Amino acid sequence: MDQNQCFGFGFEPGTDAFAECMMGLHQDRAAAEAASGRYWQAQRAEQNRRSEAKRDFYKVMSLQRSGDTRFPVCSASSDGGMDHRTMTWFGPNCRAR
Repeated sequence: MDQNQCFGFGFEPGTDAFAECMMGLHQDRAAAEAASGRYWQAQRAEQNRRSEAKRDFYKVMSLQRSGDTRFPVCSASSDGGMDHRTMTWFGPNCRAR
């Protein structure tokens, strides 16, 4: 495909200009792939940051609800998770023990 494109640009196969055209197309593709990789890496990092912020919020809310019997005690079935520092469960709609 690159050869056809360079040939379409008017470069003759076997010439230095044709080789430079092929190399340029390869470098452009490599740069585009690298940029795409950086974009998706940034997207994953942002998603992880938001997820961590959400878990932190759930931890705080669960601790604030401690002793409030209107909320069930957090468990493994809670959406939040386990705080491994305190070994307690947390979640969006429950309270810490």
